[in-house]
Amino acid sequence: MSKGVFGSVSIESFLQEHWQQKPLCIRGAFDTPELGFDAGELAGIALDTEAPARLLIEHGEKPWQLKQGPFKESDFTSLPKTNWTLLVNDIETYLPELQEYLQAFRFIPDWRIDDLMISFASDKGSVGAHVDDYDVFLIQLEGKRHWSIDDSPYFDETALEGPELKILKNFKPTQDWTLEPGDMLYLPPNLPHHGVADGECMTLSIGFRAPASGELVQAWLDDIGETPAFKKRFSDARRKPQKSPGEIKQGDLAALRKILLDGIENSTGDLDTWLGKYLTEGKRPDPKLVESMEDQLVEELLAEHDYQRFPGMRLAYTLTDDSLQLFVGGTEYSLDSNKLEAIQYLCNELEYKADALASVCRDSDIRELINTLIKNNNIVLMEPSPCTPYQEQLS
Repeated sequence: MSKGVFGSVSIESFLQEHWQQKPLCIRGAFDTPELGFDAGELAGIALDTEAPARLLIEHGEKPWQLKQGPFKESDFTSLPKTNWTLLVNDIETYLPELQEYLQAFRFIPDWRIDDLMISFASDKGSVGAHVDDYDVFLIQLEGKRHWSIDDSPYFDETALEGPELKILKNFKPTQDWTLEPGDMLYLPPNLPHHGVADGECMTLSIGFRAPASGELVQAWLDDIGETPAFKKRFSDARRKPQKSPGEIKQGDLAALRKILLDGIENSTGDLDTWLGKYLTEGKRPDPKLVESMEDQLVEELLAEHDYQRFPGMRLAYTLTDDSLQLFVGGTEYSLDSNKLEAIQYLCNELEYKADALASVCRDSDIRELINTLIKNNNIVLMEPSPCTPYQEQLS
């Protein structure tokens, strides 16, 4: 039975008893982190890049004042001493060493992972009591943070009036924990929770995406709306004169429904391919990040060099009896199913060592694929990682 960061709780037991059901606190889930960055560097990322960043000031110009990045230096120099929090999403793009933390959770498919977020909080800093609609692992990196939850079957969803964020007005905690460096708290979706810093602290959040049906439908229709299946126009040749011009005839409604449903039916054959592309789409690369990695960007595979994924790049594949599709950053590559082992290697690893690459590149098709990924900056030359927080423990 595999345990990893869950201590005495096996991964199988976690998935059956906790995942999407109830919280779990694990003391010492990770070795005490030795970070290669500090709060100043985190603020620098919020100042100098396009990273999604927010400042939440509990007692600002108005209660729970929210500021969106990118920021100016004055946004930080004017902060009060306490009761504020800096949140930076997609932090793995800018501090790729933090991807090491993901290794502990890859018993859940990669496509489910949304992003890594770091919150740095001053003493008593918080984002208020709230509810998330996704699973999250909260890993304490520095300092202490006090967490409380309300796991009662029904809770008061009334939100405070005024704040841009939805903060629960009548939060009533039923359990609480104080996390120290290396501790981890798992919270399932739709569970009211509240975290408050005990002194300055830094917390890493690993959020998991759970697309809503409306979100999927909207994105799919946006994509297929320009395809040939939806180019057909309404036609009513030889129609009969209509006495009441205000009536929409049932025959016209039926014809319009048919155009729409025929377009959908003619597009569903490619739905799995669309889903693969959608689930691996990344955000637009930050131009400043690309510029900073200029020395790592090359046009083709260089012998005896190690490589890594471009920060934040998503890879996944689908397999049927007779086809194999690889999806990289929203682009699809069709391959013979006998390439499965090489594709699994590309998807399973975040870093690609020279000897392993040389082995899979004996296949000319795979070599051509890897050269394409390198040319597209999906894979880049390797840089040493200063952060190795996770040590695998299986028993």
